[in-house]
Amino acid sequence: MTATDTRPDGIPLPRRPGMRPRDRRIVQAIALVCAMAAMLVVPWADETRNVRRALKPPEKVTTVPEGRIGELAGAQWKVVDRRTAAPLGQRQGDVVELRLEVAVRPSDAASAKAVGSYGLAYRLRDDEGRTWFAGGLQTAEPTPGVAQRVTVKGTVPRTKADALELVIQAPKETRRPGAPQASLRFAR
Repeated sequence: MTATDTRPDGIPLPRRPGMRPRDRRIVQAIALVCAMAAMLVVPWADETRNVRRALKPPEKVTTVPEGRIGELAGAQWKVVDRRTAAPLGQRQGDVVELRLEVAVRPSDAASAKAVGSYGLAYRLRDDEGRTWFAGGLQTAEPTPGVAQRVTVKGTVPRTKADALELVIQAPKETRRPGAPQASLRFAR
């Protein structure tokens, strides 16, 4: 026993139930840190899940064998020509410009609008999953039932140019809520 545990007349003080004030403050500090962490993490995790679902929906890829026709956004697509050239404004080196001529025939007005929209995305993909972005150039406004050509161009490494696959992703406007994002992959 210590002097603080006894009264001046030597009689021991009764034990108070509970923790000492210092221990109580340590436990309160730990609980406060845990509560603050939970208040920060729970909304962040919820927002992350919502952003992933809205901005990066699941993708449904249809592989089209070489020389065959694929259907995307209500239109028929086919790669009809493939060429490489030196990129404009750059010296000859390790990169080339890959040009793909794609024939597309929209079936109705809605698919013609989708084919002509800015939401259509073109990518060039290799066997290892690496991608290069490409741009599509149309010579005329898409018309239902009329086939037209789209020139897809992308700057890619010279060593990969012959093995790359074209991936066309439909505009987000054509996707129904909860449905996966549709894409065509033209196999090489």
